[in-house]
Amino acid sequence: MKLLRALLPAAIALTAAAPVSADAPTPQQIRKFLADYGKCITKREPELARKAVLTGADFSIKSDEGKRLLQRECVDLEELRNTSSGFRGKLRMGEDDYRGTIADALIARDAAQLAASDFSAVPALTYEEPRPLKMNFSDGKPIPEERLARQRVAIERKLVANRLGKLGECVVRTAAAPSRAVLATPIDSSAELQALQGVTPALQQCLPVGETAAFDRMSLRGTLAVAYYRLASAAQTSGAVK
Repeated sequence: MKLLRALLPAAIALTAAAPVSADAPTPQQIRKFLADYGKCITKREPELARKAVLTGADFSIKSDEGKRLLQRECVDLEELRNTSSGFRGKLRMGEDDYRGTIADALIARDAAQLAASDFSAVPALTYEEPRPLKMNFSDGKPIPEERLARQRVAIERKLVANRLGKLGECVVRTAAAPSRAVLATPIDSSAELQALQGVTPALQQCLPVGETAAFDRMSLRGTLAVAYYRLASAAQTSGAVK
């Protein structure tokens, strides 16, 4: 299986974000947008924000949870609306991008309570498996190929997210202090890059034999943030804080 932005046939590396056209939002603008969103949603919807990271929430704008998670008060598209038709009216971010920045904001908010540095006593985290491919409607009629294709894409995304989540969990368990150090740095700073390079040995150790990985700063930081918040919250609940 090929992982998006990770587990690629290349050496482990911290890459720059994908290049964008001159009139598109820059990676720095996008990261700031998401950081502001994370701070806003953890303040306005604290319990739902926690749920989104710890157990998962529905980010679809058609759902009640999605409407709250992507509320206008926190998702101000005017910041990016006039810069690229690709972002006009809809910020094209994945659920994992939102979860990562929410986790980052939660860690910053709850830093004093999330003090764990050893997660050996915390049981392995669980990950929601994708729903099996549904071939027929409830009346028995076959589902059109176009809809089957969308299901396959959703299944692949979930499998990718789970593999990234497990990789992040391994890195945080292996290098809790370096991972936490990443999350204490300002985004897009030289300190962030240095801290991210500090988790590279753990990444190498956690990758299965024969697999390699490449991350941009945002995706790696988000992966670490979700894993650290889940593990630290579990340690706090179980009394396994060390």
